[in-house]
Amino acid sequence: MLLSQRSLIALVAMLGAFLIPILSSSLRGLTHVLTCEEPTPAPFTMIVPETGPPQVISSQIITRGQEEGLCGGLKVNLRAGASGAETIRMVVEIQNDTDLLWQGTVQLALQNQSKIPVSIGRIPAKESRSDQVEFSLQRGTTQEIQGSLLIGP
Repeated sequence: MLLSQRSLIALVAMLGAFLIPILSSSLRGLTHVLTCEEPTPAPFTMIVPETGPPQVISSQIITRGQEEGLCGGLKVNLRAGASGAETIRMVVEIQNDTDLLWQGTVQLALQNQSKIPVSIGRIPAKESRSDQVEFSLQRGTTQEIQGSLLIGP
Protein backbone atom coordinates (compact mmCIF):
# COMPACT_ATOMS: atom_id res chain seq x y z
CA MET A 1 0.00 0.00 0.00
CA LEU A 2 2.83 2.38 0.84
CA LEU A 3 4.47 1.84 -2.55
CA SER A 4 1.24 2.58 -4.48
CA GLN A 5 0.69 5.82 -2.53
CA ARG A 6 4.21 6.97 -3.38
CA SER A 7 3.62 6.14 -7.03
CA LEU A 8 0.37 8.07 -7.00
CA ILE A 9 2.01 11.12 -5.38
CA ALA A 10 4.86 10.96 -7.92
CA LEU A 11 2.36 10.77 -10.80
CA VAL A 12 0.37 13.77 -9.50
CA ALA A 13 3.58 15.80 -9.01
CA MET A 14 4.76 14.98 -12.53
CA LEU A 15 1.41 16.00 -14.07
CA GLY A 16 1.39 19.15 -11.94
CA ALA A 17 4.78 20.15 -13.35
CA PHE A 18 3.28 20.14 -16.85
CA LEU A 19 0.35 22.30 -15.73
CA ILE A 20 2.51 25.11 -14.26
CA PRO A 21 3.13 26.88 -17.62
CA ILE A 22 -0.54 26.60 -18.57
CA LEU A 23 -1.81 27.93 -15.26
CA SER A 24 0.72 30.77 -15.11
CA SER A 25 0.17 32.02 -18.68
CA SER A 26 -2.36 34.63 -19.70
CA LEU A 27 -3.98 35.13 -23.11
CA ARG A 28 -4.90 38.73 -22.11
CA GLY A 29 -8.57 38.20 -22.93
CA LEU A 30 -7.82 36.49 -26.24
CA THR A 31 -9.52 33.40 -27.55
CA HIS A 32 -6.58 32.27 -29.69
CA VAL A 33 -2.83 31.74 -29.48
CA LEU A 34 -0.71 34.52 -31.02
CA THR A 35 1.48 34.00 -34.07
CA CYS A 36 1.89 37.69 -34.93
CA GLU A 37 1.54 40.99 -33.06
CA GLU A 38 2.06 44.36 -34.80
CA PRO A 39 0.96 47.91 -33.97
CA THR A 40 -1.61 49.58 -36.22
CA PRO A 41 -0.25 52.60 -38.12
CA ALA A 42 -2.75 55.27 -37.02
CA PRO A 43 -3.28 56.40 -33.41
CA PHE A 44 -6.46 58.22 -32.43
CA THR A 45 -6.84 61.17 -30.07
CA MET A 46 -10.31 61.58 -28.61
CA ILE A 47 -11.29 64.91 -27.07
CA VAL A 48 -14.45 65.33 -25.02
CA PRO A 49 -14.81 69.07 -24.33
CA GLU A 50 -16.82 70.47 -21.43
CA THR A 51 -19.55 71.45 -23.91
CA GLY A 52 -20.30 70.13 -27.37
CA PRO A 53 -19.82 66.79 -29.07
CA PRO A 54 -16.67 64.63 -28.80
CA GLN A 55 -13.94 65.15 -31.39
CA VAL A 56 -11.68 62.50 -32.93
CA ILE A 57 -8.28 63.31 -34.46
CA SER A 58 -6.15 60.79 -36.38
CA SER A 59 -3.41 60.74 -38.98
CA GLN A 60 -1.30 58.17 -40.77
CA ILE A 61 2.02 58.55 -42.54
CA ILE A 62 2.30 56.66 -45.84
CA THR A 63 5.81 56.00 -47.11
CA ARG A 64 6.55 55.04 -50.70
CA GLY A 65 7.93 51.52 -51.01
CA GLN A 66 6.76 50.50 -47.55
CA GLU A 67 5.07 47.08 -47.36
CA GLU A 68 1.32 47.45 -47.13
CA GLY A 69 -0.50 45.54 -44.42
CA LEU A 70 0.49 43.83 -41.19
CA CYS A 71 1.48 40.27 -40.32
CA GLY A 72 2.12 39.30 -43.94
CA GLY A 73 -0.94 40.62 -45.77
CA LEU A 74 -3.60 41.70 -43.28
CA LYS A 75 -4.95 45.25 -43.33
CA VAL A 76 -6.47 46.92 -40.29
CA ASN A 77 -8.92 49.75 -40.77
CA LEU A 78 -9.83 51.67 -37.60
CA ARG A 79 -12.62 54.26 -37.75
CA ALA A 80 -13.97 56.38 -34.91
CA GLY A 81 -16.76 58.85 -34.41
CA ALA A 82 -19.04 60.34 -31.78
CA SER A 83 -22.13 58.30 -30.95
CA GLY A 84 -23.36 60.37 -28.02
CA ALA A 85 -22.50 63.35 -25.83
CA GLU A 86 -19.70 61.45 -24.03
CA THR A 87 -19.51 58.27 -26.13
CA ILE A 88 -17.18 57.40 -28.99
CA ARG A 89 -17.74 54.38 -31.26
CA MET A 90 -14.72 52.62 -32.77
CA VAL A 91 -15.20 50.34 -35.78
CA VAL A 92 -12.40 47.78 -36.20
CA GLU A 93 -12.06 45.95 -39.53
CA ILE A 94 -9.46 43.38 -40.62
CA GLN A 95 -9.10 42.55 -44.31
CA ASN A 96 -7.36 39.25 -45.09
CA ASP A 97 -5.49 39.55 -48.41
CA THR A 98 -3.70 36.21 -47.93
CA ASP A 99 -4.64 32.72 -49.09
CA LEU A 100 -4.91 31.48 -45.48
CA LEU A 101 -7.63 31.46 -42.82
CA TRP A 102 -6.69 33.72 -39.88
CA GLN A 103 -8.20 34.44 -36.50
CA GLY A 104 -7.77 38.00 -35.33
CA THR A 105 -8.19 40.41 -32.45
CA VAL A 106 -7.33 44.08 -32.29
CA GLN A 107 -6.22 45.25 -28.88
CA LEU A 108 -7.02 48.90 -28.22
CA ALA A 109 -4.74 50.48 -25.63
CA LEU A 110 -6.07 53.61 -23.98
CA GLN A 111 -3.73 56.26 -22.62
CA ASN A 112 -4.68 55.34 -19.04
CA GLN A 113 -3.21 51.85 -19.67
CA SER A 114 -6.58 50.09 -20.11
CA LYS A 115 -6.39 47.43 -22.82
CA ILE A 116 -9.55 46.34 -24.58
CA PRO A 117 -9.47 43.29 -26.90
CA VAL A 118 -11.90 43.55 -29.84
CA SER A 119 -12.37 40.02 -31.14
CA ILE A 120 -12.92 39.89 -34.89
CA GLY A 121 -12.91 36.09 -35.06
CA ARG A 122 -12.10 33.91 -38.08
CA ILE A 123 -11.32 35.73 -41.31
CA PRO A 124 -11.42 33.54 -44.43
CA ALA A 125 -8.94 34.16 -47.28
CA LYS A 126 -9.68 37.26 -49.38
CA GLU A 127 -12.47 38.42 -47.02
CA SER A 128 -12.87 40.97 -44.24
CA ARG A 129 -14.58 41.03 -40.85
CA SER A 130 -15.38 43.88 -38.48
CA ASP A 131 -16.64 44.62 -34.99
CA GLN A 132 -17.25 47.76 -33.00
CA VAL A 133 -16.78 48.98 -29.45
CA GLU A 134 -17.98 52.09 -27.62
CA PHE A 135 -16.01 54.16 -25.11
CA SER A 136 -17.58 56.44 -22.53
CA LEU A 137 -15.21 59.27 -21.66
CA GLN A 138 -15.57 61.99 -19.06
CA ARG A 139 -16.21 65.56 -20.14
CA GLY A 140 -13.12 67.74 -20.26
CA THR A 141 -10.74 64.85 -20.98
CA THR A 142 -8.46 63.86 -23.83
CA GLN A 143 -7.62 60.21 -24.47
CA GLU A 144 -5.17 58.67 -26.94
CA ILE A 145 -5.87 55.21 -28.33
CA GLN A 146 -3.28 52.94 -29.99
CA GLY A 147 -4.19 49.65 -31.66
CA SER A 148 -2.28 46.39 -32.01
CA LEU A 149 -3.16 43.55 -34.37
CA LEU A 150 -3.07 40.17 -32.58
CA ILE A 151 -3.26 37.29 -35.05
CA GLY A 152 -3.37 33.54 -34.58
CA PRO A 153 -3.76 30.50 -36.79
